[in-house]
Amino acid sequence: MKKVDSNITMILLLAVILIYFIVGKILNIPLSETIFMIGFILLFLIIIIIHGWKTLGAREILIFFLMAYIIALLYEYTEGLGFGQLLGIRFSYSDMLGPKFLNKTPYIIPLIWSLSLYCAFTMTNITFNRVRTNQNYQEEISRRWFLKIFGMGIIAGLIMISWDLINDPVMVEIGGWTWSKYGLYYGIPLLNFEGWIEISMVIFVIFSFYLYKMKRCQMYIGGEKQSSYTLFVVVVYLAILVVYAIYAVYANVTYVIPWAAITMGLVSVITVIQFYRFTSKKLNLQIGFI
Repeated sequence: MKKVDSNITMILLLAVILIYFIVGKILNIPLSETIFMIGFILLFLIIIIIHGWKTLGAREILIFFLMAYIIALLYEYTEGLGFGQLLGIRFSYSDMLGPKFLNKTPYIIPLIWSLSLYCAFTMTNITFNRVRTNQNYQEEISRRWFLKIFGMGIIAGLIMISWDLINDPVMVEIGGWTWSKYGLYYGIPLLNFEGWIEISMVIFVIFSFYLYKMKRCQMYIGGEKQSSYTLFVVVVYLAILVVYAIYAVYANVTYVIPWAAITMGLVSVITVIQFYRFTSKKLNLQIGFI
């Protein structure tokens, strides 16, 4: 029996997401319906798990999600470790997003964090050539390494912000949560975006250190198509943009679509260019060696 290619599996799952949306429209299910929204999230979760299983390994993707979920949950529950309360910029979740942790933070929120951060983590690693095609690659820990990882964590946070340019206004408009103060970006406080960088950087640094200790790097083990498989994360990232664009139309906040499309599109283009730049450089080195 021929083994099904993982790329094909993920493409089929993206097709399932499209069908899921069409069926929802036919049945007149509101996009803000809790169960319907959770369905979207779970479908993307399956895709990310498959991708992470191949590029990181079963144990590593499990550790990533546990780490990202717990840290994001604590950060959300404490409202930015108390900074939100200190500055008087608070937020509250409605019941639209399902059951809540200690009646405050919906359990689904850290999961959304984890899904998006996985994309940001992988795309950042591709951009800085930390995705390798063999198991002989080992990083050496040093002060320079820490500074590099710290900086990459900030980049991952900026990638997260590019997604939140559409996520936050849309979710506020459909009633997912509310802010105590009106912010400069269509009602969203700028402190919110700082929080995205902060938490993304923390998770990026901790998980990168874990991978170092385990002597693992993000790679697809098998043949010459390793990195091209890893690059598939860009397709998932853009698919998330499409879903939120649909929600933006539904919520009548189409004015946020260009901001997200420009920033997320730019990030995607840079990731693809960097991937092929490093791939070409490696190929030239091999030809020169031969």
